[in-house]
Amino acid sequence: MKVLVGGWFSLPRMGREIFSQLMRCGVEYDKGMGFRMSAQTDIESAVLIIGSVAGEEVDVSVRCFICGLVACPGCPYLDSCDRRRVSPLCLCHEHASLGDAYESYKLAFGANLKV
Repeated sequence: MKVLVGGWFSLPRMGREIFSQLMRCGVEYDKGMGFRMSAQTDIESAVLIIGSVAGEEVDVSVRCFICGLVACPGCPYLDSCDRRRVSPLCLCHEHASLGDAYESYKLAFGANLKV
C-alpha cells in the first residue's frame, strides 16, 4: 500500500481501539476524505498500525517542500532512505539538483510561515 505524507488514503474498517491508536499517533481522519499523515504524525508507529490493518506492507512517500509533488521518484537516496523516520520536508530530484536548492528551500519555508 502506498501512502503519501500529506495525502488522503483509505483503510478498511477497523475496531475502535485500532482507530484510537492511529489518532494517538497523530493520523488525521475525515469522514469524507479518509486518513492522512502529516509532519506531526508519529509515522513509524502509524505505519506499523496501518500495515496490520491493511494486511500489507506500507510504502511511505513524501512531498517536495518546494513544489508539493511526490519527492521520492528519482531520489538518489531512495534505496537507503527510511521515509518513516525522515522529515517530510524533502526535495524532489529536480529541486535538489538545482544549484540554488538552499535558497529555494528558504523561500518556501518563509512562504509557509506566512500561511
